[in-house]
Amino acid sequence: MQSKRYVLIFLALVAVLVGLFFLKNQPKKGDTPGDYQDFAIEQTEEVTMIFMTNQSGDKQIYLKRQEDNSWTINDKHPAWQKKVNFLLNETMAKVEIQGPAAKAAVPNILKYMSINGIKVEVYRNNQKEPSKVYLVGNTTPSQLGTYFKFPGENMPMIMQIPGFNGFVNSRYELDEDEWVSPTVFGSSKSEIQMIEVTYPEASKSFQIETKPHDKFAMTSEVISEENKNTGAIKSYMTLFEKLNYETFVFTKSDSLIDSLQNTSPFCTIRVKSSNRGVDELKFYYKESNEKMHGLYDKDGNALAQDPSRYYALYNKIDRVLIVQDYTFNKVLKTAEDFINRTN
Repeated sequence: MQSKRYVLIFLALVAVLVGLFFLKNQPKKGDTPGDYQDFAIEQTEEVTMIFMTNQSGDKQIYLKRQEDNSWTINDKHPAWQKKVNFLLNETMAKVEIQGPAAKAAVPNILKYMSINGIKVEVYRNNQKEPSKVYLVGNTTPSQLGTYFKFPGENMPMIMQIPGFNGFVNSRYELDEDEWVSPTVFGSSKSEIQMIEVTYPEASKSFQIETKPHDKFAMTSEVISEENKNTGAIKSYMTLFEKLNYETFVFTKSDSLIDSLQNTSPFCTIRVKSSNRGVDELKFYYKESNEKMHGLYDKDGNALAQDPSRYYALYNKIDRVLIVQDYTFNKVLKTAEDFINRTN
């Protein structure tokens, strides 16, 4: 009986010691945010700007919501809507606390965040002051969490997204190019107001202007009411819903863009729409390169121009683009393509 009492006393002491151990190792009051969920952004439809920067300030991203609910990047280019929505609705809105960082690791985490952390500011309803500010740091050793902390706090928190096995800091991208929308034409037939295709040879050029009740007017040197192919024209107007460029030309020099601007494009397509305003793309031939083995003309001469890709200048991006013939050849039509040959 006496021995049982000693056992019970011993177990009680062990329980007390274990409890004291965990209490001692919990973050002290004031070291952690009062609301662990406070990193998450609620009511994302109210967010009007997201600002992200590295600690040195030489890489900055301003994502701004426009009146039509589209986004711009750094007040220069249309932002990639899908990527912005993913950051806002699938990342910022869903991050949850996994737990505090291990105390032994905190000094190194704080040191890393002071040098390499990404500062994030979230603004709502066009207010001048941010509604949320936090720092995004490195990943946990398990690669399944990411360290976040509020400015002035000394305890980083491990954040995760439920159902996602990975780290989230890569979603806070500071490379401007990664945020630029790849879409140059993105309008449905019902949204298009005018299409203008211009070639150096006037006989190849044409313009299509939409009219009420699914009507249109086509202007061209070779197209008339008597010989126009109405079906072909209507089909052509459905081809502009989603046409993307392939990539930028990554060059530190402005010589290429200057050269193209002083050269006549072989074709210019201009689309005016209710959803995007005016989109204008100028196409230029791109020289071939040494990697294009085996590409010759019918006379056996090596091709001087790349047959699969073109340079392009787009009115909403101040960069030289590369576009694929595979993507755009369906809209690089001439006026003669719309002549009804059965008449």
